[in-house]
Amino acid sequence: MDNVPSADADRQKQGTIVVSRAPDGGRDQFRRYKVFIDDTQIGLIGRGQTLRFDLPAGPHRLQLRIAWCSSPTLAAMVEPGEVTSFRCAPGGEPAEALSAVTEGAADYIALQQTDEPMEAPRAVRNGTTRFRLATSLGFLGGGLALIGAWIWHYTGVARAADDLVAEVSLVVILVCMVTLRIGGRKKTGSDRRA
Repeated sequence: MDNVPSADADRQKQGTIVVSRAPDGGRDQFRRYKVFIDDTQIGLIGRGQTLRFDLPAGPHRLQLRIAWCSSPTLAAMVEPGEVTSFRCAPGGEPAEALSAVTEGAADYIALQQTDEPMEAPRAVRNGTTRFRLATSLGFLGGGLALIGAWIWHYTGVARAADDLVAEVSLVVILVCMVTLRIGGRKKTGSDRRA
């Protein structure tokens, strides 16, 4: 009779649950979901991440949670040597955010079984992309500071500072607009050459 080492025998009695989280979705993009299998937290999954859990063969329960919200609990039948895959993402529409954390708290996270693990590609951010993102954020910051200067001016809170803040804000906005325009023109020109 063949003597199979116990580690190999244990592996033959195990299967794998793979949980993949969608790389998109604005809600919860900087937060991680808690992964629970059989009511025990066994991991945290971030946006665009894939986790693998080796488990004994048989039925298991899978649920994801964040704060007081969760996904529905799904049954997962783990077969020996097989992979059972799941995909998760923020549930519902962004416009339904308030109802999602109240009456829809049990469906806040969408969780479904899939045929294959989802390998989410990481977005590659080169120097140009990072520069354009920073410039866009500068444009947004300049606009918010300009709004603040107008509020200060009309409420009389900081009359001495409102003109300076408004001028600096306008300069920041103009520089960002010109930079984005020049960057867009260079990209368009390089696309035409290609």
